[in-house]
Amino acid sequence: MSIIKTTRVWNGLPVEEYTNVSTGVIELRSLSFLGIQGDLLATGDNTGRWSYNNQERFLFIYNNRQRTQGRPALTQSEFNRRFFTEGTRLFNNDRANVLNTETNYETYEIFENNTAAYATTGVPGVRNPEDGTVNNSEGSSVSDTSNNDDEAEDLGVEQGGNTRRNTDMSERNFGSNTRSFRYPIGILPNLDYDFIQFIACDYRGASFTGGTTGQFGGLTAEGPEARVGTPRETITLPMIPSLSESSQVVWGEDRINPLQVMAANIAGSVLAGQAETGFDLPAAVKQFADATTAEATKLLNDDGLKNFIVSYFAGQAAGGANILGRTGSAVNPNLELLFTGPSLRSFNFSFKFRPRDPDEANMVRSIIRVFKRNMAVQRAQGEKFLLTPNIFKIKYLHNGNPHPFMNRLMPCACTSFNVVYTPDNNYMTYADGSMTGYDVNFTMAEIVPIYADHHLQAGGTGF
Repeated sequence: MSIIKTTRVWNGLPVEEYTNVSTGVIELRSLSFLGIQGDLLATGDNTGRWSYNNQERFLFIYNNRQRTQGRPALTQSEFNRRFFTEGTRLFNNDRANVLNTETNYETYEIFENNTAAYATTGVPGVRNPEDGTVNNSEGSSVSDTSNNDDEAEDLGVEQGGNTRRNTDMSERNFGSNTRSFRYPIGILPNLDYDFIQFIACDYRGASFTGGTTGQFGGLTAEGPEARVGTPRETITLPMIPSLSESSQVVWGEDRINPLQVMAANIAGSVLAGQAETGFDLPAAVKQFADATTAEATKLLNDDGLKNFIVSYFAGQAAGGANILGRTGSAVNPNLELLFTGPSLRSFNFSFKFRPRDPDEANMVRSIIRVFKRNMAVQRAQGEKFLLTPNIFKIKYLHNGNPHPFMNRLMPCACTSFNVVYTPDNNYMTYADGSMTGYDVNFTMAEIVPIYADHHLQAGGTGF
């Protein structure tokens, strides 16, 4: 699997690209015929330089294709300029897509080591896994990847190498430096369907500020993104048939009887008085006793409340017996439904993976591993402490943008992840051992509650 074959149509000319993930070298060949490999036309080495292997043959088949399309043939110098600028830019993109895809390597360790080496030697478009930067053909990270002046074009023609700085990896990383995985394999977001994106991020803990209050800083000040750290990996999957949300707030029944109301009134009166004059414990005890005596006298002068008080305390003395109820009456509990706090939502996702070729089988395997690795508990150095697993940002996307008619989600933790390797109770594999299907089910739970002000800045249908 060290050599990956891809096909590119350049100005109407189809060519075959052979990228060696072990060396970073790419070869361009004419199309194969009856199982016979085509002619070797040009090679791009692992320092970003290109050179011809069969210059005359390359020019001949290019001009032949131009004539069939009613276009003028090019001279050798014209072809050089076009190939070493426009052509190599496209071929470098294709090579970078192959080298930056983890599933094209035997293990993640090989992927990380090789891409780090290619980033050092200067293979165009290869992402450095250590810092997320992308190198040009000179081995340095660039921000503008499309501009190329006349002097740079001439230099490329003279040297036989490509100097165009190209890091256009939008088909791979969707504008971020995270490693990307997608199913089904295709150019996203230009596929003709909406999709779901899961972005695994480091969990950022709160900072303990110390002091007498012992507060943890950060969450209130920074909002719902306070726990979201550096993004690591992005998984893009198609929409599923069952998508729903359910918002809940915790309310509970609450009761308060006349004696409790009396005690609350007395306590409130005493505390209010102490707040004005300064707290004096002996005075507060005396004030509380005097107020209790006055309220008790008032209640005992009321025949109805007198019977309640006598029955209540008699029942308490009898182990909580309902003496008042046996007299044929009940105290008004002042029952009311009261707010007690927010709640956290959870979402269930279910995907059916049916890989159609070895590349998709490898991609599905990587996606499963990425989910499992990010939800797993981490160990601190020395193993004296455990670290919080990574969390996920989840987006519903339409045409590559947040879906305008669906809900938003807070950062989530993956609380469970289940894989069925025998869907429909049937064990089947391809020749290389990869499963013909996987059913994956997992649960994501939001790590912070939703408040009313969050909806003010949310798009779609809100959170």
